[in-house]
Amino acid sequence: MHRISPDNPVRRRLFPNDDITDEAKNDNFANMLQESAAREKLEKMHKWNFDFENEMPLQGTYEWYPCTGSRDWIGIDATKFETDDFIKATEDTLLQMKFENELTPKSDKDDNIPLLRKRRMEDLEKLLGDRRAKRKISFD
Repeated sequence: MHRISPDNPVRRRLFPNDDITDEAKNDNFANMLQESAAREKLEKMHKWNFDFENEMPLQGTYEWYPCTGSRDWIGIDATKFETDDFIKATEDTLLQMKFENELTPKSDKDDNIPLLRKRRMEDLEKLLGDRRAKRKISFD
């Protein structure tokens, strides 16, 4: 019986060739992917008013400033942060924080402490006296 040498280009085809339909599917998928990427790039360009390909800011709601360091551009939403309103809101929040910190309730001293622990604390107070650290927090 004669055997076919491994160098012979003739082979037995076990499965039919579907390369034509596979190529069409792959080309269609590649086209859809490119269209989707282009559409997304255009949407982001309009949303952030920045041309990401040329790295140039466009006119719109965001103001872009060149930066040195890890970032090339910094974008600030001009409609959200107007300077006067931003400063006024910051001052209001700082005053509110100061007011809340000044009204911090003082703890009830020695009301709910077990008797044994209370004795130990009294002994500790006798030993230390007035040498304990006293802290005062000021937000001025």
